[in-house]
Amino acid sequence: MMKLRLLLFGLFVIGLAKPLAQSLEGVVHLTFPLTKQKILGIYLDARLYEYDPWLADVGATLVDQVEIEDLDLSTTANSLLDVHFSAQRKPRMEYYLSIRAYSGKGGTQYYFIDGFQKIFNGKDEDGIDLRLATRLAKKKPKGDPVHVGGGGSGEPGGKVTGIHRAVEIEWEGTDGDEFLLQKSDDLENWETVEAVVGTGDATSTFLRVEGRVQFWRLHRE
Repeated sequence: MMKLRLLLFGLFVIGLAKPLAQSLEGVVHLTFPLTKQKILGIYLDARLYEYDPWLADVGATLVDQVEIEDLDLSTTANSLLDVHFSAQRKPRMEYYLSIRAYSGKGGTQYYFIDGFQKIFNGKDEDGIDLRLATRLAKKKPKGDPVHVGGGGSGEPGGKVTGIHRAVEIEWEGTDGDEFLLQKSDDLENWETVEAVVGTGDATSTFLRVEGRVQFWRLHRE
């Protein structure tokens, strides 16, 4: 009986020693630079990923996703948009963002994060000012930045649509040329994942992984 009590007490102490999951709350203040091209009705895909920095061969996991459709940007000034993320912190995990904007869902990519953008680095509440990069020709703003997509009210603009494994695809394409990024599980039937535009340099994107075997290719439109 004494040994049983000691065992139960030990399990109770171990249970108390486990770190409690902490809520992560963050807001990203996005700036869309004004371009010569009028940008109306765009689709924004903003994602929060977690990854284990100790495991180099394990892909990142999608933990929150915000999707906004039919977003109109200012035609006279830079556009501002607040995007909110939330998740539960896990031991040892680190977090980064993937944010892209397209002409429409499945359309041409207009804006993206230039580089690897970490968030929640040593803090559970975070706020980041982030200026998106674009391949479109820029135009000098005529006025102060304008809030779009709800006017920066602070309300979340999307919802979690799933938690999935992800893989980073790195590719190179001739500057300005458009390609189709496609996937297949048998090297015969190919499904278009998204349309991409070459920059002349190496570019990477994170994509959802499904199934046990998956092949990827770039196909010229």
